[in-house]
Amino acid sequence: MIRPILLCTLLLSGCATKFPTAPDNPRPAAAGELLDASIAAQGGYLFGRDAEITVEYDGRWRRIVKVLQPVLVDADYRKSSTETLDLANGRLEQIHRGPGGVKRVVRTPDSVLVEYDGEVTEDAEVRDAAALVADAYTLFLAGPSFIRWRDGDLSLLEPAKYKGEIYDRLHATIRPGFGFSAQDEVVLWIDPETRRLRLVHFTIDGLASTRGAHVDVQFDQFKEAGGFVWPTDFFERVRAPVRVDAHSWQTQSLELGGDLDGGYVVSD
Repeated sequence: MIRPILLCTLLLSGCATKFPTAPDNPRPAAAGELLDASIAAQGGYLFGRDAEITVEYDGRWRRIVKVLQPVLVDADYRKSSTETLDLANGRLEQIHRGPGGVKRVVRTPDSVLVEYDGEVTEDAEVRDAAALVADAYTLFLAGPSFIRWRDGDLSLLEPAKYKGEIYDRLHATIRPGFGFSAQDEVVLWIDPETRRLRLVHFTIDGLASTRGAHVDVQFDQFKEAGGFVWPTDFFERVRAPVRVDAHSWQTQSLELGGDLDGGYVVSD
């Protein structure tokens, strides 16, 4: 007898999405102009500033994803989080909280530290997953600045439709990729009028169990603080090897420190 989760996975696998490939004519100059326009629309390039961003999130995981990717999701610890991004050094510290306790992750460009309830773990899979998640959340917070910071190889894709609206798109290959992968691919979906990043689609090859998989995250509900524009509502879907809703989360507060000044609290 096929278990319900396995049966669901087999049925959903037929709906998986193929990841867009870089075009034969990449038009890197035009892609770079589009990326710079999106960075400007956010308020400017973020990295290299003597400043930090502290953000609080709270969210909810779908059950099927917790079953399919338990180490990556780590649902007992990853429900809410407080995350501080040091823009001068590209260092992200995450304090995750959940029913299992407190998980601390410190991610620098070349290392990761993971603690559960104050105890450091050397588990390779846990460390790989934590590094991947930290890099992805740096992308979600910094948006197009992250791609410029990682010096991605850029290509211009044809515009495409999402939920009835047409978006400009660019493809980026980043080396290294998310976590400890050698490289990953990212597609940015950019509003042609506001130039805001509205959707990011990316591969997640930094974990053995997710190699070949890709996901997308939709950005919604923006707020202004410190001269920058920040998304406050996020929705993640797995696109392959199965196509399922995965995770939704919201910003509870954001604070800018150092050379930047400002912040906000999202009211209920």
